[in-house]
Amino acid sequence: MSDLSPINILIANEQAQEAKETALSLRAFFPHSRIEVVYSADEVFHSAAKSEWHTILADADLFRQSGLATLTEVKRQAPNATIILQADWNNMTLGTQVLQYGVDFYIAKNTHAFLSELPFVLRAFLKNQDLNSRWNAANERLLRLEEQVSRMQTDQQSLGEHLDQVRLERTQLQEQLQAYEVELSQTKEKKQLLLDQWEKIRQAHATMEEEFQQVTGQLAHERGENQAYREQLETLRQERDQLQERLFQLDEEKQPLLTQLEQTRHTYTLLEEELKRHDAELSQERNENQAYREQLEMLRQERDQLQEQVSLLQMEKQTVPAQLQQIRLGHTQMEERIKRLEERLLQEQRG
Repeated sequence: MSDLSPINILIANEQAQEAKETALSLRAFFPHSRIEVVYSADEVFHSAAKSEWHTILADADLFRQSGLATLTEVKRQAPNATIILQADWNNMTLGTQVLQYGVDFYIAKNTHAFLSELPFVLRAFLKNQDLNSRWNAANERLLRLEEQVSRMQTDQQSLGEHLDQVRLERTQLQEQLQAYEVELSQTKEKKQLLLDQWEKIRQAHATMEEEFQQVTGQLAHERGENQAYREQLETLRQERDQLQERLFQLDEEKQPLLTQLEQTRHTYTLLEEELKRHDAELSQERNENQAYREQLEMLRQERDQLQEQVSLLQMEKQTVPAQLQQIRLGHTQMEERIKRLEERLLQEQRG
């Protein structure tokens, strides 16, 4: 099974939103696959027996009433499916317990990377399942070929015994022929009789020779087929050894992947904490920038007011010389009037 081959996945979860998010994550990773969702334990039992599922992803909370022991019934309904049980927390006691009920893998869903890790875990189990299927098929083919080779060896032994019997009969016939030839020399009647018998014996001998040649040709043909079967048997043994080596490599590669997965989770947690700190600092900087903008807006308004006052002062400054000129003119007129009044007053005093 290749990584992009369509598969059948059954999701069992009483939480509709969790089931929807899980289905979307798996559908994005396994396109064109059949994914169904059920929301009760009874639906799990009914659906498990109805279709050929590659994987059944069940939530532990779904079996609170019926009990986790009912998972054995799910495994019995779908013996070829990989059963993965998800729970809220990583509980080693619970994980060990459910493995006894036929569950293939136990995973915690409380991590942030659960939906991104689940498709890779599922793909690893599907690869192991495919390798086991190929391994079992190769063993079955090997057993059938070994049985066929054993039957051919038995048939070959039987043909050899039959051939030895034919050769023995031919020797006996030759001895009888010699005896007939001796008796033929004694009498013509016996000679004629012996000739007739000789002719029959020759025909029987020719027939036996033809049968012997046919048996020899068939034996050679079966030897060739036996050689071909032996070559196929050797090829299958080599493929079995390669599959065993590949299976051992996968087992060795699985542990570093699990370790790397745990490190990735720790790194993800640290990055998330760092991101929260950066968000807090960014929020503080935004508040400070908002205060600076408000102060800048107030300064701009004060600047505009000062510019208006400066413009008014400049306009008033332009009118000051004219007012000063008017004041001077009025002052000159007042001095002249005062002089005239003084003169009139002096005149009245003299008069």
